[in-house]
Amino acid sequence: MIPHLLARFLAAVAMLLLAAASTRAQDGQVLIPLPAGSDGVVVTEISIEARGSTGDPGRDSELKGEARRLVAIAPGESFDIALADGTALRLRRLPGVRNATWELRRGVNPDRVVLLLRLDLAPGRRGPEPEGLVATGSGFPLLWRSDTAMLTLTLNGGVGAYSDRNPWFRQAPVFTRGNPLVRNPGLGAGTGASTSWAENATEAGLAGAVQLGGSAFYAYGALSWIAVSSAGRDIFRDDTRATFNIEKGYAGLLYVAPDGSFKGSLSAGRQTFTLNDGFLISQFGSQSNAGPRPGVYLAPRTTLDNAVLAKAAWGRWTLQGFYLDPNEYEPLESNTRVLGANLRYTVTPSFYGDATVYTVPRSETKYVLTDGRAGTREGLTTFAGHLRWADASVLRGLWLESEAAHQTSSTLPMNAWAGYGTVGYLASGLPWTPSLSYRLSVFTGDDPRTRTFERFDPLYSGGLAEWLQGISTAKALPPANRVSHRLRANVSPFAGLDLTVDWFVHRADRLNNRGANPALAQLRSEDLGQEAQATVRWALNRNLYVLAVAAHAVPGRAIKLAMPDGAAKPWSTLQAQLFWSF
Repeated sequence: MIPHLLARFLAAVAMLLLAAASTRAQDGQVLIPLPAGSDGVVVTEISIEARGSTGDPGRDSELKGEARRLVAIAPGESFDIALADGTALRLRRLPGVRNATWELRRGVNPDRVVLLLRLDLAPGRRGPEPEGLVATGSGFPLLWRSDTAMLTLTLNGGVGAYSDRNPWFRQAPVFTRGNPLVRNPGLGAGTGASTSWAENATEAGLAGAVQLGGSAFYAYGALSWIAVSSAGRDIFRDDTRATFNIEKGYAGLLYVAPDGSFKGSLSAGRQTFTLNDGFLISQFGSQSNAGPRPGVYLAPRTTLDNAVLAKAAWGRWTLQGFYLDPNEYEPLESNTRVLGANLRYTVTPSFYGDATVYTVPRSETKYVLTDGRAGTREGLTTFAGHLRWADASVLRGLWLESEAAHQTSSTLPMNAWAGYGTVGYLASGLPWTPSLSYRLSVFTGDDPRTRTFERFDPLYSGGLAEWLQGISTAKALPPANRVSHRLRANVSPFAGLDLTVDWFVHRADRLNNRGANPALAQLRSEDLGQEAQATVRWALNRNLYVLAVAAHAVPGRAIKLAMPDGAAKPWSTLQAQLFWSF
């Protein structure tokens, strides 16, 4: 039963939506502006918008097509602010383009992110005069922008207030005893019946791109520092703490053929990386925001310690290679390295597929095998195939997505599988643009009756919108050995405001759960529990973005039977966050 606090929250959200309904845009294409600092989110669509005219309608149309060919980020790839700036530089050099800017927007479905490129057209003009603080004394945070170079200040961050009732299902010592993230591992977290705290983060730095001479090559990069603080008792510890570290620090080289027939880039350093929607690798799963590092719910750190990313795109093909060194909390450092490649074929902008292979050449992460043998992540190889389809010309509003992955290992006999299938429908012609989707996902568990290891290693799966799969459940249960059903409803009463309601039902694939939290290593039931989650996303303007979450996780029979007293209480959370970006 949903507690009164959550019920009041949902009622308040409903009243807000009713009050706002009359101001909703009626075009059915509601898009929510995202902060400019949203590096790493996966772009699912490229949109070109032209304003003004060259005086020749035919040339205007040609410029939109030419702009699409020159974009350095393709659907299905991670957003990078420096690559977006490099694209804008290239577009500003096109005859007839007075200016080119970009904006990142989220669709009414949380998994839809649109990179919007705006072209200001004018007859006989090629590029504007230099602008920015250095050139004109105005234009913050832009320092300099011409038709060959761009340099901008990056200033973003967020503040959040959080309140959890019955964290760890009111069994914090059972779930956290021995965990180095708590202040006293021997006792575990002392959260008790409820806990509240606040978190804050500020990131500041520089990002830019420059054309190399008159060539088709562009250098780009970013450098930033991040300050994070926490006050109050979070789900691990109660000490007030703050950190100050380098967040981004990378450089790259971009090549765009003059006719747009080939694009290539190479970058290295502290940067973000997400593979597809984060099913296998997410920027939120490959770093640590917990324990002595404040920000367990705000999750402000998103970069890896080091990432080398190479990409080539020609025609409808895109090939990407990656080498990843995750940003892990030092006492839990596994020294894992990931080397892989992804090959994508785009049939249409709304229909594409890709294949991925990655291996782990180095890791100290251990696998717990049923017969006492030692296992390790080192030597792991994953093969995956992914498809996404949403063709409005065939059936407007319908979208389908699926991915399947298989794992083997060079160090032990392994045969593990994971996959998901999603079907959804968006009624763009109805008020509030409602959508409904269903997803089934499976991460196999290990069968103790065989000598083969079948427990799928989710590696760095994550992300609130897609693969956290229950904001509270995910804290106690890793994705491995889990079968999850997700029913999602989404509405957008007006441009800038979005409400998503998720209902998760979780079951174990196997009763053998070695490798999860020690308290749940051997299950006595497949029923892991359910969770209802409501998420509000509200873009107040291009610089301010509100994210509010209310969730209620009900422990299943498996969790209750694993507790010493046979009792586990529902875990509820209320979260309010304000993100800002300039």
